[in-house]
Amino acid sequence: MNLIEVMERFPDQEACISHLEQIRWQGKPVCPHCDSPDVAPKNETQEEGKTGRTGRYNCHACRTSFKVTCGTVFHGTKIPLQKWFMAIALVVNAKKSLSSCQLSRDLNLTQKTAWYILTRIRAEMAKKTNPIVLQGIIEADETYIGGKPRKENKKEDRVPAKRGRGTEKTAVIGAVERGGKVVAKVAEKLTGRCILEFIQSVVNIKESKLMTDEFHAYHEIGRQMKHHVVNHQEQYVDGDKHTNTIEGFWSLIKRAWYGQHHHYSIGYTPLYVAERCYIYNYRNLECIFTKFVNESMILPKGNDCNE
Repeated sequence: MNLIEVMERFPDQEACISHLEQIRWQGKPVCPHCDSPDVAPKNETQEEGKTGRTGRYNCHACRTSFKVTCGTVFHGTKIPLQKWFMAIALVVNAKKSLSSCQLSRDLNLTQKTAWYILTRIRAEMAKKTNPIVLQGIIEADETYIGGKPRKENKKEDRVPAKRGRGTEKTAVIGAVERGGKVVAKVAEKLTGRCILEFIQSVVNIKESKLMTDEFHAYHEIGRQMKHHVVNHQEQYVDGDKHTNTIEGFWSLIKRAWYGQHHHYSIGYTPLYVAERCYIYNYRNLECIFTKFVNESMILPKGNDCNE
């Protein structure tokens, strides 16, 4: 769904609220605090220049008020829902991600507000990503996200910045099923034990065969499953033995870093990685926007709904 479709389908706040209420309650509002159906719409003020509390309900059982956005990614927001919907559409359609500066220009928001929206969306993508078990031909690899080394100075005593393994950049490990989904996360360490635990947690070892490069840390996993090594110093492809699929996914993360964000703080790097995984995994869906909004209205039991 593009911006034109979002604006046509959700022209105002009331249309957005009605859509979310239909997804969450199917026309029968229920109190998110006590699950009571004994609720009624709260009286709305219709003063000139004010929209009132559109979409707010009173619960006669527990004497609280709530909105359909209670406990969701839209919880407590004062930003119009139409702008939230447009931001979601922009994010899921951006192959190389979206910066807060660009979103602020597109939606006429402050940069801090745009960053807040993007962070909430990425956190929701990370939270709604169901456990994935990969099977078949699996490619595993690691990459490093961080500053691009400056050009080497001609001075003889100048030491060029190191790339790849051994740098101080943030390490990310991932595995992808050919033609399927990808799982990636920030890695604390890239030891054989850590890589083994990661592969065991996301891959059906008995029904899969693994493709990696010659990095020695992958040798441990070779004792657990079929393992083919591609020596990149000699060749990149040997029949169906290659790691081009996972390398292509890394390029999407790198392009987002180089072209849009330019810097990832360590605390938020997992969210940027989760965003790329979410969009990659559902790239073949006709409308990722609909999936994201629908999933955002499915709440776990015991969710905090104070709003």
